[in-house]
Amino acid sequence: MSTIPSSDQPIVVAPTPTPFRDDEEQSVDFGALERNVGRWLETPLSGFVVVTANGEETMLSESERLETVQTVVSAHGGEKFVIAGVDERSARETLRLSENYANAGADFIRMRIPRGMAPADLVRYYGEVTSRCPVPVVVIHQTFAWGGAPAAPPSVIAELCGMDNVFGYITDHSILFEQQVLPRIPDGVRKWNCSGALLAFGTMIG
Repeated sequence: MSTIPSSDQPIVVAPTPTPFRDDEEQSVDFGALERNVGRWLETPLSGFVVVTANGEETMLSESERLETVQTVVSAHGGEKFVIAGVDERSARETLRLSENYANAGADFIRMRIPRGMAPADLVRYYGEVTSRCPVPVVVIHQTFAWGGAPAAPPSVIAELCGMDNVFGYITDHSILFEQQVLPRIPDGVRKWNCSGALLAFGTMIG
């Protein structure tokens, strides 16, 4: 059973880096990952964000991503929680991966807003995946590149975050854009800054 802070407690999470062996295959060092989690259990982190872009997601096979989730879940022993990342445009594939990660012990699924989708398509996509995801969803907004065009208008992002089964929202780096988003996010949805360097600014805009 994972430990998830109550609604009146702050939540601090960070991307979990994936260690690799120095061998020909550059295989994942799951033993090192387990030891790292043991060290991070001694920090104020509330949970672990795994198999995302900042956790070398694109360098991992699907089986390695699944074993990464299982390793972190086993290593934290119920003291923390796990958010697993899914970055797919296909609702069917998003749900398949989400179910696999949930079965591996993930407590939340972090779903990146697909880039290049029309607002109406985004609403349909999120309506399907949030209603059928076996665990709560964390919505994350990331542009194509630093300073790039937003993945959706502020009103649409707020609509996505207001759907059933959405637990939280993670901002993009653009504070100028996010100051239009955060005030629209429904009460009860947890709001996280994507970077500790932006914490003060994020606090100022809610």
